[in-house]
Amino acid sequence: MADAIHPAAARGFEAGADAYERARPDYPPDAVELIGERLGLEPGRTLLELGAGTGKLTRLLAPTGARIVAVEPVAAMRRQLAASVADRPAVDVLEGTAENVPLGAGSVDGVVAAQAFHWFDGVRALSEAHRVVLPGGRFVLAWNRRDESVPWVRALGDRIRRLADGEPQVWDDAWRESLRRSALFGPWESATFRHAQALTPGGILDRVASVSFVAAAEPSTQAELLADVAAILRDDPQTAGREVIELPYDTEVMWAPRRTISPGDAGIVVSVNVNTGGVPKPPVGPTWIRTLGVDGDGHHNPDIHGGPTAAVCLYPQEAVERVRADGHAAFAGAYGENLTLLGVEWAGLREGDRLELGDDGSGPVLELTRFAAPCATQDRWFVGGRIARISHKVHPEDARWYARVLREGPVAAGTAVRLLRAEP
Repeated sequence: MADAIHPAAARGFEAGADAYERARPDYPPDAVELIGERLGLEPGRTLLELGAGTGKLTRLLAPTGARIVAVEPVAAMRRQLAASVADRPAVDVLEGTAENVPLGAGSVDGVVAAQAFHWFDGVRALSEAHRVVLPGGRFVLAWNRRDESVPWVRALGDRIRRLADGEPQVWDDAWRESLRRSALFGPWESATFRHAQALTPGGILDRVASVSFVAAAEPSTQAELLADVAAILRDDPQTAGREVIELPYDTEVMWAPRRTISPGDAGIVVSVNVNTGGVPKPPVGPTWIRTLGVDGDGHHNPDIHGGPTAAVCLYPQEAVERVRADGHAAFAGAYGENLTLLGVEWAGLREGDRLELGDDGSGPVLELTRFAAPCATQDRWFVGGRIARISHKVHPEDARWYARVLREGPVAAGTAVRLLRAEP
């Protein structure tokens, strides 16, 4: 069940792969060293690189001796990548996406994504990373961002953005919100490094042409943009007449450990998911659990879902990963659950069991009432529409539960959960 990548990425990077390889910057040595250290890269370790592009970071990490599985969905980029690492037997190049990683559970020691995470469906990419990374592993993200405190770089960026049409952008921090709304990895830390790329004026134009939506633009539109950039370089006193121009960057590296909790009677909320009805329910920030459900949540069929005894729907991340192992799509909120949990032993749950949320004994308390039966709205996630994969009649360990709210209170990704077993 391969997922299509963002159309702008597919068009732009297919058309602009050559320009990307010629004109995109590499990463500064200090940043590369930090990435290798945080991931523990050395012979005998295996790294998954998501959205590997043409191999800008891959080639810099290969000397660590770690095996690198470089996953790239765009064929033109993947060809460039394969050619650039042809002499590196420890690098495997695979077709795939961050949302549908072609590897088994617990198959890698760490994951890295450079200049790519903003293109991902964050909730699905984080779920897949958690699935494939071994306990103790980390997820590392890296970006080169143009330093727009420099006037001519700001002018260049402003001109590029006039062509943007809602595509995910590095400078748009929407992708950071997906990190805050998931507790599968964390806490996140970061470091920033200075970087500069020496380019001819023609190289600057190539750099602009490598931007996805510029590469995908109509030839006349692209030519107009590049003419405007050439005029900026010609007229700005910092660039006028120069044969070599330094394009400055800030390189940010972020990292977080995989959250690993052995299933038992204590865990955490890894995601809170709501919408006004239907599936999937996307993750949200901190919110409140009320007697009749999570704030902002709703249902298309309130006679079936919701109400006092089905106010909150629950599902475990462990089941997400078991269902994925069978080839189906699964991630937080996919099946309509409000709380995705990690660390609670699901197989032994029964009606009347309670979940106490929070650390101080004053948070929400939920009481399990009944299993939530799968329905046709979830067909899209299952190979052959086999929704029985999450039916309690077939797989009670992977079925959703409904719960009533005994005590209201706040909830967020990372909230502690304690299971209180019902008396036999």
